[in-house]
Amino acid sequence: MIPPHELHYRPITAIDGPALFRLFRQVHAAEIAALAIDVTAREALASMQYVDERIRTDAEFPDAVDLAIEHDETLCGRMITVLRESGIQLLELSVLVEHRDQGIGALAMRRLAHIAETHGCPIWLRADAGASDCRRFLERVGFTVTGRDGRLLVAPARHFAAA
Repeated sequence: MIPPHELHYRPITAIDGPALFRLFRQVHAAEIAALAIDVTAREALASMQYVDERIRTDAEFPDAVDLAIEHDETLCGRMITVLRESGIQLLELSVLVEHRDQGIGALAMRRLAHIAETHGCPIWLRADAGASDCRRFLERVGFTVTGRDGRLLVAPARHFAAA
């Protein structure tokens, strides 16, 4: 497990593009692999979907905070949040496959929980087809997940020390 003080957050920059595209491909690997097209076409489509997702996210959430999660000066994940009247909306939390199972996602969620607690607001996210995986992760790392109607509220099941 990575100690909290060794994990760093910084704004995403253009130089992160290749790592972010690799992360996108990993997150959507099953969907991309299921396409009945040749590898070259699959890669081209994945690239177009990646660009489209970035354009849509930027248009829908121009005030989003898009952070690289780093360990040893290496990008290992990404967290995108946006502050809403209803609390902090978590748009994305993803970790590169080779950096998983080191506590990075858990540490990022604990840091977000500390920020939310400091500001007295909840954390929420949209529920979608992947919500069961998301719910299992959040519960596994110590959060209570409640909600319905396409929206999940996330709260620490116990108090965390500042991460």
